Amino acid sequence: MSDNLIQAGDLTLRVDPSWPDLSNGPKLVEVAGVAVDSNNRVYVFNRGDQPMAIFEPDGTFLSSWGGDIFTRAHNVFIGPDDSVYAVDAGDHTTRKLTPDGELLMTLGMPGVPSDTGATTDYRTIKQSAGPFYTPTKAVLNNDGDLFVSDGYMNARVHRFTAEGELVNSWGEPGEAQGHFDLCHSLTIHPDGTVIVCDRENSRLQLFDQDGNFLEEWTDVSRPCDVYIGPKDGLIYVAELGHKGGMALAKPTDNPGIPSVSIWTRDHELVGKWGDDDFTLPGAFFSPHGIAIDADGSIYVAEVTVSGDAGRGLIPNDLPCIQKFEVVR
Repeated sequence: MSDNLIQAGDLTLRVDPSWPDLSNGPKLVEVAGVAVDSNNRVYVFNRGDQPMAIFEPDGTFLSSWGGDIFTRAHNVFIGPDDSVYAVDAGDHTTRKLTPDGELLMTLGMPGVPSDTGATTDYRTIKQSAGPFYTPTKAVLNNDGDLFVSDGYMNARVHRFTAEGELVNSWGEPGEAQGHFDLCHSLTIHPDGTVIVCDRENSRLQLFDQDGNFLEEWTDVSRPCDVYIGPKDGLIYVAELGHKGGMALAKPTDNPGIPSVSIWTRDHELVGKWGDDDFTLPGAFFSPHGIAIDADGSIYVAEVTVSGDAGRGLIPNDLPCIQKFEVVR
């Protein structure tokens, strides 16, 4: 990395260390997720006093909301009509809201987890169960059905109609195909494939929309989020690697560096970037969320600084979200 330029395969990116402008905005704490609406506005879902902070692409602060709604932000998705689907791992809900924060629908009973028998995390789950126990992300398919990954204390993917009726669920705790050890995020490819981040099994699992297993990709390190590039159709993966969140990490002989990797649908690696020195511009300590705007700029959210992930290892001024602009 030099002059804030980063090479990922044939892709050259420039990281903007000044993004976003927080001089008039809220303090961002542990940015867990990020999403972009149809106007290219960036929704930064964090664990501060104002969980949903909204910025222009140039970093200008626009507005914030959610302090009276969310307990523990985890990830966010913007639908084609700009509805906001925000997952709260703290109170076991998935909410649909307007861009201004008006509540439209709540899935799950706030504060009431499903019965998985878990006591602390994915390692203590006794059985999978219904929605939700610490859900992690929600996304839509082309028909408006909602798919939710669930989660730290469950081992399922749930599919709902647009009206919030449960269609089906799949997944069990464990390491076999179709099982999950920390079902951390998901996306839906344009071909209809559901791609799930099976974080502590260090793999992506691919399913059809009925939950039938298709294939697995095992050459990622603790994937936290996955996003389809709107212009190139490539698959972008935020890989936690083995620095942050180590209390939940499975032992490995091949620890990965926190990074972002880029793949074709045919599972060919296009490019990857990250650095063992996570203090460098463009490097990461704990990449947790990822989104791409209409211009191809990449936003990577990180859960950094406070106790959970950082463990006192990182400086207080380390950014918890970075923007990467495509140079060529």
